[in-house]
Amino acid sequence: MIYGLTGGIGSGKSTVSNILRDKGFTVLDADEIGREVTAKGQPLLRMLVNEFGIEIIQEDGTLNRRLLADMVFGDRAKTRRLNEMVQTAILVKAIERAHKLQLTDTKKVIFFDVPLLFEAGWDRYVKEVWLVTAPEDVRIERVEVRDGLTEAEIRKRIRLQMSEEEKMERSDVIIENDEGMAKLMMQVDKAIAERL
Repeated sequence: MIYGLTGGIGSGKSTVSNILRDKGFTVLDADEIGREVTAKGQPLLRMLVNEFGIEIIQEDGTLNRRLLADMVFGDRAKTRRLNEMVQTAILVKAIERAHKLQLTDTKKVIFFDVPLLFEAGWDRYVKEVWLVTAPEDVRIERVEVRDGLTEAEIRKRIRLQMSEEEKMERSDVIIENDEGMAKLMMQVDKAIAERL
């Protein structure tokens, strides 16, 4: 069975992914697969150059992710196009991996860790969606420390994502990451006990 795990920027979704891995679950990380499908020499990289221009390629032939993000994040149409291209390639690879894993164990529980799960339509491919959420000011503070972005840059990215309210309405499990690791682990344990 495949479950979806999502959460907005700075929500702590990656922390929940790590907790699930530590508990023995398989987690297929869309960001990790994204780096694979956009690696030097991959067909998707050539498609991205055709769409967004050669300047997105660094001297060593790899994708300049920061430049590409800066190019698209202020423009909904460009963001949508980038997400369509990248998410399709990631989804194909993730489903292929999930099927291979399930060939050996049909009862295996797999989590798809996808930041833009709803926006990319991945909710159609999972049994349930688990959402990690946190107050916006907490998320902004975490991302400032983690990524070195300004508050304005982070707010801009948050506005381009689906609202927390809509994600909460569409999710089966809501994990609130607002009071530290002990509470977070307790909620994950509760969700596992009740849902899996």
